[in-house]
Amino acid sequence: MRKSCSNNSLAPYLVNTESKWDEKKVLFVLRRLGFGTDINKLSELVNYSPSDLIDKIIDDAKSLDVSPDPGWANWTASDFNESGRNRGQFFRDHQRIVFRDLLNNGFRDRLTLFWSNHFVTEYYMYNHPAYAFRYYNNIQKNVFGNFKEFVRIIGLDDAMLMYLNGFENKNSKPNENYSRELYELFTLGEGNGYTQEDITETSRALTGYNTRNNQGPISFNEKWYDSGQKTIFGRTGNWNYDDVINILFEEKKELIGIFICTKLYKYFINPNVNQDIINQLSNYFIENNFSLELLYKKMFKSEHFFDNYNINVLIKSPSDLLCNLFNQLKFKTSDNFNLDNFFIYKSRDMGQEVLNPVDVAGWQGDQYWISTGSLPMRWEFVDDLLWRFWQKDKIQYQNFLKNIVGNNDTNPTSIVKKVIDFMFCEYDIKEEDLIDAVEVFKSDLPDIYYEDGTWNINNDTVPLQTYRLIGFLIKLPEYQLK
Repeated sequence: MRKSCSNNSLAPYLVNTESKWDEKKVLFVLRRLGFGTDINKLSELVNYSPSDLIDKIIDDAKSLDVSPDPGWANWTASDFNESGRNRGQFFRDHQRIVFRDLLNNGFRDRLTLFWSNHFVTEYYMYNHPAYAFRYYNNIQKNVFGNFKEFVRIIGLDDAMLMYLNGFENKNSKPNENYSRELYELFTLGEGNGYTQEDITETSRALTGYNTRNNQGPISFNEKWYDSGQKTIFGRTGNWNYDDVINILFEEKKELIGIFICTKLYKYFINPNVNQDIINQLSNYFIENNFSLELLYKKMFKSEHFFDNYNINVLIKSPSDLLCNLFNQLKFKTSDNFNLDNFFIYKSRDMGQEVLNPVDVAGWQGDQYWISTGSLPMRWEFVDDLLWRFWQKDKIQYQNFLKNIVGNNDTNPTSIVKKVIDFMFCEYDIKEEDLIDAVEVFKSDLPDIYYEDGTWNINNDTVPLQTYRLIGFLIKLPEYQLK
C-alpha cells in the first residue's frame, strides 16, 4: 500500500539493503533534473553514488556557457527594422535555441525553464527579440547563484522593465506594477507580509529606470527618480532600488525562504508539500545566504527526494513530454522535417509556448497540463513524432530494442517489461495493461514462434513490433508522469 506521505528526511540518500541504487533511480534523477537520457549513458552513470551523481549533474550544468549571441542579441529598433524580417521571426529563432538547449543541456536549462516561469515575462507584451534573448541569458547566468542577487538583477532586466511597467515608473507618476509582483509573485507570495502602503512606497523607490534610445538598453535617469523619504516594511529613508532589495531580504527572509522552497518543492519533488521538509529547507536556504546551488544539493541528495512516495506524482509538461521522448529514443528524422518547429508549435498547442507563459503568474503546471482537450492532443503529437522517426529509418526501432533487451531475449513478456522499465518511472503496471502490451508487441506472429526459436530480435518484423509497442506504451496514463 502506498504511504500517505513521505517520512524520509533531508539526510543524504545512502545506498543499503533498504535503499537501492540502480538504473531506475538514475533515470528518475535524469527525468526530474533534466529531460531524460538514452540507454547508452546509463551504464556509466549508475556507477556514481547518488551524491556524486548530483554533484556531477550540477558541475556539468555550471560549466556550460550561456547560449551564444545569435547575431542580434544587442540590436536596437533600427537594426530590426533594417533586417528585412519581422520580429516574430527572430523570436521563433530564439524559441528554437531554447528547445535545443533543453534537449542538450539538462539541468541548467531545466532550471532556466523553471525560473523563466517564476520571473515571468510574456514576450508578446513587449515584442523585442533582443530583450527576450538577454533576459534568457540573465536567467541562465543566475540559476546557481545567490537568490537575492538574482532578484536584484532580474528586476533591472530590460524585458522585465518593459513587461511590468518599470520603464513607465517615474517620480511624476509612479507605477506600482513591478513593486506588487516583486512581493506577490517573486519573493513573498500573494498577500503575504506586505501591505498596499509597502507596494506604493516601493514603487517610488524603484523609479528612474526610464531612459532608452532607439529601443536599446534601459538606463537610470536621475531626473525621474523620486528622492523623497519612503517607508517600506516599517523602515524610513531615501530608499532606492538596491535599498529595496536589501530591506526585503533583511526583513522578510523567513517568508522568502518558505515561498521559494515551496515553489521548488512542488516543481521538482511533489505537488503535495511536506511542510516540515519545507521549513527545514527554508532554514537551510537562509543559513546559507540564499545560495541556490547549496539548496539544490540539499534537496536532491536527500532520502526525501528519492522516496518512492515522490515518484510518479508530477505530470509532464508539454516540453517534458516531447523532450523526454526524444532523448529516450535518440532517433533521427528526415532532413526535410523541421524538428525545431515541431517542438515549438506542438508544445504551444498543448499549452506551453516557451518564453511566453499564459500570464504574469506563469504556467501552474502539474494537473493543469491535462484536460479533455489536451490529453488526446498529447497522444496525437507523440504518435506523429514516432511516425517521423519511422519514416526516416525504421531500423532505429530495432536497434533501440537491442540496446534495451540485448540480443538473446526471446520472451515477449520479458522484453516488454524491460522496455517499460526504461521508458517509465518505477511503478507496478496493471496486469491487464501488461497483457495488452505483450499482445501488441507479438503482433500477428504465432505464439509458437517465440517458443521454438523461430523468432529472435534480428527478425525483419522487429522494427514494426517495437514501433507498435512504443506507440501503445506512450498512451498509458502513467507515461504522462515523472
